[in-house]
Amino acid sequence: MKSFDKQWQVFAAQARQAPRPGESAPFGFAARVAARITVRPQRSPEAVWERLALRLVWGAATMLLVCAALEAPHLRGASLFDCGVEDSMTQVIWSL
Repeated sequence: MKSFDKQWQVFAAQARQAPRPGESAPFGFAARVAARITVRPQRSPEAVWERLALRLVWGAATMLLVCAALEAPHLRGASLFDCGVEDSMTQVIWSL
């Protein structure tokens, strides 16, 4: 830290002596910028909607996979045809 001020003064003096760059843009800069603008393809509304639809499909597929992963541990011991409430209508009718 003691030599920091000394080094700072040396670097500041060197920076003051450095030549300043010109204020104008390099040769051909405007032509290159104009060429890039004309080459750039314009997006049609259909392409934007297609890109949005693909993102939504990927999002829906991801949500389905997450839901399946969360539900998988609960399906191991149960049959798909077992009702959660067995004979609920019969119990309601017989209780009348």
